[in-house]
Amino acid sequence: MNCDFEKAIVIAKKEFADRLWSPIFLSLLGTLVLVIFAVTYREILETELYSQIGEIPIPPSAVLEGFYSTSLMMTWFSPLIGIALSFDSIIKERNSASLNVLLTHPVFRDTVILGKVLGAVLLLLTVMLVSSGISLGTIILLLGAKVNAMEFSRIAVWFALTFLYAMVFLGIGLICSTFVREATDSLVYNIVIWLTLSIMFSWILTFLSYSLEPVVSAGVLDITNSLSALSPMHHYAELSTGRANLGWGGGGERDNISGVLDIRFTLAQWLKEFWTNLAILFIAPLILLITAYLKFLREDISA
Repeated sequence: MNCDFEKAIVIAKKEFADRLWSPIFLSLLGTLVLVIFAVTYREILETELYSQIGEIPIPPSAVLEGFYSTSLMMTWFSPLIGIALSFDSIIKERNSASLNVLLTHPVFRDTVILGKVLGAVLLLLTVMLVSSGISLGTIILLLGAKVNAMEFSRIAVWFALTFLYAMVFLGIGLICSTFVREATDSLVYNIVIWLTLSIMFSWILTFLSYSLEPVVSAGVLDITNSLSALSPMHHYAELSTGRANLGWGGGGERDNISGVLDIRFTLAQWLKEFWTNLAILFIAPLILLITAYLKFLREDISA
């Protein structure tokens, strides 16, 4: 390994700037900001209605309540941001032959891929910060609520979970970019993966359960529960809201802890309940990024 971190930072800055002004990225970011504002505003109106009729929402915090609906929107949109930042990251360089030119200079392949990953991760982090800031700012301005230390810690953990979830799809997009030759094909594959693992995953499991029921008299529920572990959305949904998933036809609330935003329980109790989900959500992007890294080191850049 001959990675030069200073040169990787230079590449990361270039990747950050190129992606930041990409029309696809800007359109997705604008849509995400508008949707989060609208959803947060709707949640605020519902929270005010609850207070007027004397019902206490779960969690019993106006600030954290707004992030429940934000979790739903981030389940759908944050993967798209990760995909937009990575689906053609290697393809466009290969097709423009800029990799050949770049590697004629004293820059090694691992430096190039590290710089690209760092640039994409930093921009993804920026998007997550902007999205969370929009949601929190809307709640504070419209409700006049103050954020205490306990609420801020829950929001910080929620932010980390959302970032890891989006990182999974960034890693998937980077892998597709190293294996696929055309940007259009890579985008199609990523969208199909996103729809399958997030939006339509609950419908797929329901279809499988009805299909297997006549064949397997017992254990259908165990099979579908095991298959649900294949979806990063499932792990993010349980960690953030306590629900089995947040896609179309998603499962209902859990009987005990309603995710990290449920202040009836401590963070230690939440971690004890969901530590396997957290471990998978943390390990999955690492495996995907390492796979893309190793594949790029063996990539034929002349094609």
